[in-house]
Amino acid sequence: MQAAVPSPPQALPFPSVAWFERLAALMNANRARQEQLGFCDCVAGFAVTDGGPDGQPFVVQVTFEEFAATDVREATPAEAAQADFTVTGPLAAWRAMIESIAAGNGRPALEQTLNRLTHMGTPMHVASDDPLRRDLYFRYNQTLQEFVNASAAFATTFAR
Repeated sequence: MQAAVPSPPQALPFPSVAWFERLAALMNANRARQEQLGFCDCVAGFAVTDGGPDGQPFVVQVTFEEFAATDVREATPAEAAQADFTVTGPLAAWRAMIESIAAGNGRPALEQTLNRLTHMGTPMHVASDDPLRRDLYFRYNQTLQEFVNASAAFATTFAR
């Protein structure tokens, strides 16, 4: 008798709260990796400038506490400023990074890392009203990259 092969997890659309919730669940299931990277305490915004309905912005906030992602929520424009920082870019840049992560089995090409994509402020940038809170992005960059790299564990669909 042949063992049952589990079906692959359902593909999730990007951008969506469900997509980021899956990343949070994967992060929380791999505490040992998070401990290697060190603690992360911040509220990170992830914005897709043209990812919402009718090409409007889509913004999600993820709360990181120590070695876990403790909350994922879509942010209204009024709530967006509550994040310590927000990584912002067009859907095309996000898609290229996510596809690079998938092609590299969880490791993007060097030119498709969050650090590289935000370094010169194009095609993505990091925004915050407070320079000290903005600095948290750079302090926790590797944890944030590993968070997004977890997308290699499941299929992602894109509306366009």
